[in-house]
Amino acid sequence: MANNTMRITGFASGLDTDQIIKDLMNVERAPLDKLFQKKEWLQWQQDAYRDVNLELSTFQAKADKLRFSTAFNGYKATSTNTSFVSVSSKSNAVQGSYDLTINKLAETARVKTDKSILGVDGSAVKSTNKVLTSGETAAFEVKTSVGTATITVTDQDTYATLASKIGAATTSDGKSLGLRASFDEVTSSFVISTKEMGENQSITLTSSDSKNIAALINKGGSLADASSVVTNTYSAQGQNAEIIFDGTTISNLTSNKATIYGIELTLLKADPNMATTVNVESDTESIFNNIKDYIDSYNSLIDSLTTKVKTTRDRDYSPLTDTQREELSEKEAEKWDEKAKQGLLYNDEIIRTALTNLRGDMGNIVSGIPSGQIKMLSQLGISTKYMATDGKLEIDEDKLKAAIANNPDEVAKLFTAEDGIATRVYDELSKTVDKLNKKAGRPNTAANIDSSSLGSSINDITKQMADWEDKLETIEDRYYKQFTAMEKAISDMNSQSSSITSMLG
Repeated sequence: MANNTMRITGFASGLDTDQIIKDLMNVERAPLDKLFQKKEWLQWQQDAYRDVNLELSTFQAKADKLRFSTAFNGYKATSTNTSFVSVSSKSNAVQGSYDLTINKLAETARVKTDKSILGVDGSAVKSTNKVLTSGETAAFEVKTSVGTATITVTDQDTYATLASKIGAATTSDGKSLGLRASFDEVTSSFVISTKEMGENQSITLTSSDSKNIAALINKGGSLADASSVVTNTYSAQGQNAEIIFDGTTISNLTSNKATIYGIELTLLKADPNMATTVNVESDTESIFNNIKDYIDSYNSLIDSLTTKVKTTRDRDYSPLTDTQREELSEKEAEKWDEKAKQGLLYNDEIIRTALTNLRGDMGNIVSGIPSGQIKMLSQLGISTKYMATDGKLEIDEDKLKAAIANNPDEVAKLFTAEDGIATRVYDELSKTVDKLNKKAGRPNTAANIDSSSLGSSINDITKQMADWEDKLETIEDRYYKQFTAMEKAISDMNSQSSSITSMLG
C-alpha cells in the first residue's frame, strides 16, 4: 500500500522543504528542458544530413567511375602462357588473336662482383669492414650515359658506405648518374645497376691509381689481387627487349612493358623457341555490370531520399529529457526515440532540389551528341516504369546488352561526354554535398571546428543552456534562503508562544 504521508524535514514547520524546492525547480527548469529538446532535435538533424552526405558521396563514386572511358572498355585480353607475359586491354584494343615470341627481355646495365671480396686475413669481408687500411686513399671514375663522377675512397669508408657513394654519385653539374648500388654481406660482393633499362644504358668503372678499386668491385678477391691487375677499366651494357608480335620484329623496347594494338604487354620471361598467343575478345559483360551497378545504386539513393523528405514529424514525440528517460524502461525509451526521430528531413529543400535535378540529369537528352546516335538512357532500355512518380529506373537487360554489343562507343559517349549522364550527375552531387556541408558540416567534423549553420545553432543553444544552469542555481539558492527564513520565523514564533504559555501558568 502506498504511503502518502509527507516526509517531515522542516525544522520548525514540519514541511518536506527539500521536496517542495525540488518540485518548484522542476517548474523553473521547463525553459531549460525546452532548450535541451531543441538542441537534441538539431543534433539529430545534423546527423541525418551527414548520413545523406555519405550516401551522396558513395553514389558520386559510382558516377565518377562512369565519367571515364576505362569503364567502357569493350574488350578483354588473355594470354595462353601467363608465365611469359601478362596482358590487359585498353579501350582502343583491336579484337583478334596474335602470336607473340619474346626473344629478349629489357635489362639494366649491371656490374656484379665475380667472386667474394676477401680481407687481409683471407676471410670474406662484411659490410662494416674498412676498404683501405689507415692512412690510405684511392679514387676511381664511374661513367654512365648521363656523365662521369669521381669516387674518392678514404680510410674511413666501409664496403657499405662505398656502395652508398656509388649510388649517390653525381656529375660535376649535379646530375645523378642514375645508379643503384649495394653491398651484399651474404656473398661479400657489390651489385651496381642503372635505374633504367635498354641498350643505351651503360656503366664503366675506371681506376685512376694503383689500388685499382674498379678491379676489386668487378673481379673480387683481395685488394692486393686487384692492385696487381693490369686492366683498370670495366664496363657493362644494358639490353633492349626484343619481341616478335603478329609477325613483326620489335627490337627497340627499353622496358618490359609495351602497348601494341591497344594491348598492354608485361614481358616476364624470354624464350625464342616459345610462342604465346594473345587473344582480344569482346567483353560486354563488364560494361553491362558497371551500368547496372550504377542504376541499382541510383534507385537505392532515390528511394532513400524520397522516404526522408516524405516522412512527417510526429510532434507528440519530442526528445526525452534525462528526467523523462529515467521514468521509462530501456525498451520504452528506444521506441520513443524511434518515433521522435521521424521526419528529421521532412520536405527538406536541399534534398528535394537534388531529387528533381538528379531525375532530370538521368532522363534528359545529352546535348552535343549527333542526331541518329544514342542520346538518352531510354534508348539503352533504361527508363521509368509507366505512370511511376518516384523517378526510379528499370532496365531492359536484353536491350542494354544489345546496345553495348552493337554501339559500345555510343554507349560510352552517353555517359562520358561533356554533358554526359555520369558527368552531370557527378557535378550535381558535388553541388548538393557542398550545400549539405554548409548546412550540417562534413561527416565526422568535431563540434569545436564546426562552422555549419546547424553547428552554429547548436553552439548558441549550448551557451543559452549554460546561462540557464547558472540562473537555476541562483533561483534554487534563493528558494533555500526563503525557506530557511520561514523556518527561523516559525521557530521564533514557537519560542514566543511557549514563553507566553509558560508565563500564564
